[in-house]
Amino acid sequence: MRFGSEYNPLVSIIIPVKNGSGTIQSCLHSVHRSYYKKIEVIVVDDHSTDGTKELVQPFGVTLIEADEGTGANNARNLGARHAHGDVLIFIDSDIVIHRETILGIVERLEEEDVDAIVGLYTAKHRHENLITQYKNLWVRYSYIKSPPAIDWLFGAISGIKRDAFNKLGGFNIDLLAVHGNDDIELGKRFSRADLSIRLDMDIEVEHLKQYTLWSFIKNEFNRSSGFARLAVNLGEAGSSVKKGFVNVYPAFVLSTLAVAALAVLVVLCFIGMLPPAYLLGAFGLYLLLNIRFLNYLEQVRGLFAMLFMVPFLVIDHAVCFVGSIVGVIKGLIGGK
Repeated sequence: MRFGSEYNPLVSIIIPVKNGSGTIQSCLHSVHRSYYKKIEVIVVDDHSTDGTKELVQPFGVTLIEADEGTGANNARNLGARHAHGDVLIFIDSDIVIHRETILGIVERLEEEDVDAIVGLYTAKHRHENLITQYKNLWVRYSYIKSPPAIDWLFGAISGIKRDAFNKLGGFNIDLLAVHGNDDIELGKRFSRADLSIRLDMDIEVEHLKQYTLWSFIKNEFNRSSGFARLAVNLGEAGSSVKKGFVNVYPAFVLSTLAVAALAVLVVLCFIGMLPPAYLLGAFGLYLLLNIRFLNYLEQVRGLFAMLFMVPFLVIDHAVCFVGSIVGVIKGLIGGK
């Protein structure tokens, strides 16, 4: 692969999808509106049953069908095997890119010391319900807090030099998206192989996923369980309290422990062993621990929206505490 002032590679856009009829057209429209035109688009369908394939066909993309139920990582690898580009860009089917997104990734990958680029969610989200806004803004905030040099990948929007991807053998097909760690594990292998990944704050995409309270709880449980299990397998569980893990910053890790302590205080106050003032004081410290994130929510969405999102923050930490315990246990015993 040649890099230089005339670097103009063929870019392979790989989009795994399963039952994505609600978002795939918006995703493909955004790709075809891209300023960078030297692209091929490969959609890998995991046996959708909602008409996704019929919606994809008019776009003139390469449509590949994966083995049923093999997961997003297998679909990503399958797309890469059919790709002809020197640059592989992986986009989830519920992502809308900006017109300059692909060009921005290509320009960053022109740098000799950059092997992969990761983008982040934009603060804009078309779904106005507060649980969706909370989740979208939390992901964005966690990325903003991350350093430019990272050791994880993001399946929603990542650009990778083909040589680096092939060197590491692609994504781990044994990891499933439901566990929340399927895409990030490849980044850990990048780091161990001394390949570099950069987080570029200028590469922004809109995530179209909409949450209900129940889908949010399920997502956070699976994600925290998968992250914790991967951290145990990589020997990074102990250091996560000080350094965080992937985009989960230390204050979030500490907050999951703080919520568990708050739950104990609630019980003690309820049975009369402690006065309510102890609980109020502890909750104040909990809010103080999260003050920067709360300030960010207030800046983006306003004071009242931020206040209404505080219960979601508490639920998030509580669910992640339980999920992390499950993930650690699975990591220690090697369970699936």
